[in-house]
Amino acid sequence: MNNRFERIVEELGEYRWITIQDCSEMMGISTRTLYKYLKEERIKGVIYQRRRLIDSISVIKYLLENKCLEINQIRNEGVKKELTYSNF
Repeated sequence: MNNRFERIVEELGEYRWITIQDCSEMMGISTRTLYKYLKEERIKGVIYQRRRLIDSISVIKYLLENKCLEINQIRNEGVKKELTYSNF
């Protein structure tokens, strides 16, 4: 199961902002669930040109907070630095 989350983090680390649909496919959850997470402020997002975009760092942070992933499993140094600055 950890391999799945490591793969998700690597995919998320490539882009800072991703669409609801892309995030849904990567994580294997419904778009409705993502909208719920946005409403509950578990993850962060913005509306840009009438499209909802999700901050990939906030998704990784959510996975870390829920113990689905550990910080030492993240290979991308830029993502690690961003998480450090966001007070994880």
